[in-house]
Amino acid sequence: MSTRRLRLTPYLLVALPIAVVPATAWQGPLASDSPGFTEAQASAGQVEFARKCAPCHAPDDGGERRAPALSGPSFRDKWGDRRVRQLFVRMRDGMPPVGVRPRGDGYTNILAFLLRKNGHTAGAEPLDPLSYDRLALGVSGQER
Repeated sequence: MSTRRLRLTPYLLVALPIAVVPATAWQGPLASDSPGFTEAQASAGQVEFARKCAPCHAPDDGGERRAPALSGPSFRDKWGDRRVRQLFVRMRDGMPPVGVRPRGDGYTNILAFLLRKNGHTAGAEPLDPLSYDRLALGVSGQER
């Protein structure tokens, strides 16, 4: 019997990793609880937002908004559980629909500003706009 065990052991050592790898490989990238960004990114994004986004996304002095709000309950309901890269690609590929678009790190900085505006706190790690992290903005019933 001890000879039989010795013959099976090498097969088990080879078969066990093969059985385990497919079960974990399909899960996709792991994400942290919330995306990181720096205060410098958010501050630069606030300036860029004021120039490129606020004319449509922020209420005028008269209180009328031409495009959806980028903070608050409706924004959190729509984007709160999506991935950072989904919002970044939407911004980069379609905003603003007319006019001059942000250049360089403009969209990344605006996204950092939107995260801060929606309750996230800046940290030491810069924002990776193509990360698979969830935006983690909560829902309208939960104020941040």
